[in-house]
Amino acid sequence: MAKNNSGENRRNKARENARQIATAQDKKEKTAKTILYVGIGVVIVVVAAVVGVLIFQQSKPGITPANYAAGGVSIAKDSTVVQPMQMPDGEESDLPTPAEAGAKDNAATVTVYLDFQCPGCKTFEDANTPTLKKLADEGSIVLEYKPVSFLDRMSGGNEYSTRAANLAACVIDSQPEVTEDFFAAMYAQQPEEQGNGRTDAELLKVAEEAGVDTSKKLQSDSEQTVKSCATDQSFKDFVKKTSQDALDSGVEATPWVLINGEHTDKTSDPRALALEILKATGEVKD
Repeated sequence: MAKNNSGENRRNKARENARQIATAQDKKEKTAKTILYVGIGVVIVVVAAVVGVLIFQQSKPGITPANYAAGGVSIAKDSTVVQPMQMPDGEESDLPTPAEAGAKDNAATVTVYLDFQCPGCKTFEDANTPTLKKLADEGSIVLEYKPVSFLDRMSGGNEYSTRAANLAACVIDSQPEVTEDFFAAMYAQQPEEQGNGRTDAELLKVAEEAGVDTSKKLQSDSEQTVKSCATDQSFKDFVKKTSQDALDSGVEATPWVLINGEHTDKTSDPRALALEILKATGEVKD
C-alpha cells in the first residue's frame, strides 16, 4: 500500500508541476501579447501624429510676402509700390492706393508674368521698360509684376527660377523701393538656359550690387533677414502657389502680358504696346 501511495504522490506532483509550468507559460504568452499590442498601439499613435502634422503643414497657407497683393507687386508713379487697381476679394493691404500715388482714375493695369530665367522676359524688359515707366510716371498705368517659376528645368537642376522668384519676394517684402533696380540687375546677370543657375551667394551679391541691404529684416517675419529668407527659401511655397495660379488662369508662357486683364501679343514693339495701353485708358480712341 505504501508503494501505491508513493506512486500516486509522484504522479500528483508531476501533474502539479506540469500545471504550474503551463500556467507560467500561459502568463508569459499573455504578457508578450500585451507588450506587443501596447507597442503596436504606440506605433499607431506616433504614426497618426506624424501624419497629422504633415497634413497640417501641407494644408496651412505659406507665408505671404509683405508688399505683395494678388500674387504680385504693383508699381505706380515715381516707382511707388501700391495696391492693385482692384484688390481681390478677401485681401487687404496697407499700401497706398494707386490714386494716392498719383495714378489717374482711368489708369490701366499692365500685368507682366515673368520668369527670371526666361530670355524672352529679359528682351521684353530691355525693350519696354522705358515706355512702361514713362506711362506709370504719367499716371496712365499701374504696372503689376508677377514672378513665376516655370523654367526650373532649364537651370541645371538648381531650381534657379524658384530661388530667383523667392529672392524677389524677400527683397520686395523688406525694401519695396528698390524693386525696379533689383529687377534690372537680375536681368542683367541672367544665366543661360540649360546652364547652371546662379547660387544663393551669387544671387545675394546681385541684390547687394542693386542696392539691397541683405541684412535687413522682413516686414512679414522679423526673425528673417533678406539673406536668411533667400537661403531658407522662405517664400518657396508662395512661389509654387502663385505659379500654379498663373497656369490655372490661362498663362501659357513668359513673358505673358495683360492689359486690364486681357492678353496682348504686342510685347516686342514698344510703340504698338503703348498704343494698345492708351486705347485701354481711353486716352487714344480707336
